Amino acid sequence: PSNSPIGYETFKQITVTRQIAIGGKNKYIINGHTVQQSQVQNFFHSVQLNVNNPHFLIMQGRITKVLNMKPEEILSMIEEAAGTRMFETKKQAALKTIEK
Repeated sequence: PSNSPIGYETFKQITVTRQIAIGGKNKYIINGHTVQQSQVQNFFHSVQLNVNNPHFLIMQGRITKVLNMKPEEILSMIEEAAGTRMFETKKQAALKTIEK
């Protein structure tokens, strides 16, 4: 379908799995293939879903907190919701690599 994440257009269903081994080591799997954590994060960002983002739904009673946010926090929330945060994160990682 046209609204499928890039690279997953031919899949009817996409399964994302996180396995935690003894000792706390994580293993991430998308459709049966082991992937890095960053690939899972990029996958969720590509569909504008960030499970760690508390700003997609503003719960009752929390609107005051949003109204009192600093401009930088509001910009960050908008970037996250718009799906552009992923590209900024990649840009910052590339700049750090170039500096090395």
